[in-house]
Amino acid sequence: MEFTSEEYLKEVMKRTNEDEEYLELAKEENASYTFIMEPEPEKGVDKTIVLGYSVENGRITDIWLGEKKTDFVISGKYGVWVSILRGEMGVTKAFLTRKLKVRGNLMKLLKLAKATERWLEILRTIPTEFHGEYSKYNIGGG
Repeated sequence: MEFTSEEYLKEVMKRTNEDEEYLELAKEENASYTFIMEPEPEKGVDKTIVLGYSVENGRITDIWLGEKKTDFVISGKYGVWVSILRGEMGVTKAFLTRKLKVRGNLMKLLKLAKATERWLEILRTIPTEFHGEYSKYNIGGG
């Protein structure tokens, strides 16, 4: 599935909401998020990609492409997101080294680190095709 496509986002929601371990870790989470993937034209990623989702009691209740007002806005270069999804860089490290910039309560995000790591494990099971030069790093398969 193409990373950030509508099909991909539906699969993210389905797999996340079916994962008992994640739901237990995230049961207190009630927030909305916007992810901004900044372009890297030199690597074949020409456009900014914006997506978002809402979580209620750990369950994703809505997921979308485009901008909406959310509790958190997390932005970074497209390649940083690929590195995180591939497991090459941890989210916490990306925050602390400012590879991902956060608007919103960073301490609240850091408290969700275990749930976030489990969520990334779920995302890594989705067959994912990245854009541009990053297509050589496709992941998933189950």
